[in-house]
Amino acid sequence: MLNYRPMGKTELEVSEVGFGLWSLASGRWGTFTEDQAVDLLRIAYDAGINYYDVSPLDGNGLGERLLGKAFADKRELVILSTKVGLADGRRDFSPAGIRKSVDESLARLATTYIDALQLHYPDAAAVANPAVWQSLEDLRNEGKIRYYGIALGPGPSGLEEGRAAMRKYDLALIQVYYNLLEQEPGRRFFPVALEIKQSMTIRAPHAGGVLEADAATASRFPADGDLQAKDAAWLATASQRAGNLRWIHESKGMTMEQAALKFVLSEETVASVLPNIYREDQLATYAAVGDFENFSQSELAEIAEQYRKGFGVA
Repeated sequence: MLNYRPMGKTELEVSEVGFGLWSLASGRWGTFTEDQAVDLLRIAYDAGINYYDVSPLDGNGLGERLLGKAFADKRELVILSTKVGLADGRRDFSPAGIRKSVDESLARLATTYIDALQLHYPDAAAVANPAVWQSLEDLRNEGKIRYYGIALGPGPSGLEEGRAAMRKYDLALIQVYYNLLEQEPGRRFFPVALEIKQSMTIRAPHAGGVLEADAATASRFPADGDLQAKDAAWLATASQRAGNLRWIHESKGMTMEQAALKFVLSEETVASVLPNIYREDQLATYAAVGDFENFSQSELAEIAEQYRKGFGVA
């Protein structure tokens, strides 16, 4: 059974497992007809998922259109987050660009408001620009968005920009890349979030597929949508490490993919985790994560120590 968590300082409560539209709209996880994609979104809702994250880049607007079609009759029952700032392969955090992007997203989502709008991989200049934040405030005052936050990419870029924005602005959420095998730099956001009572959503909990299945079959999964395909050397090492993680889940009766989600959800500042969802059977598996207890602080400390040691693989 899915649990629900408060999204930071907002009045929103989101399912602890959310649904990122990149898996249905990007074409990297298989080809879906529009009806198939909409059906899967509705099945996810019936399974208890009420939080859906998307970007205008997901299938060139397809992801937003799918949400508009799936939940036109349930708009007030779902929480939708989308993004601004990246378009046509370039950054555009200008006030005019932000407003144009929001209006286009609203049309595709078939709604009059966005629950949470995120700056999409903002650079230092965007974070330091008062006009960016004033644009978001104006949109909130107009009722076009309810809350705003930032979404950061994988790797070290964005770390300082993200932590600075968290401390300076009243963000509803910050979305980062984080999982058992790739804990840096994502882990460095947790202390700040705890300090200022902000919430986080976590992308890529299964490390591009390596933690979704038996390590021997991991190579058949694509890399996460916002990453370049991971090279063979990384995949080989990650697969070996995944193979050494049975102690994390077997004693608790979980599968590896459930334990990977539970690891993230054991962080008290995490509001929701966004695994790749592209099959109906995944919904039951992920929804069952709420039936298991969080990892204890001692267990998390042991995982941290084993992570430092590469989970036994140099």
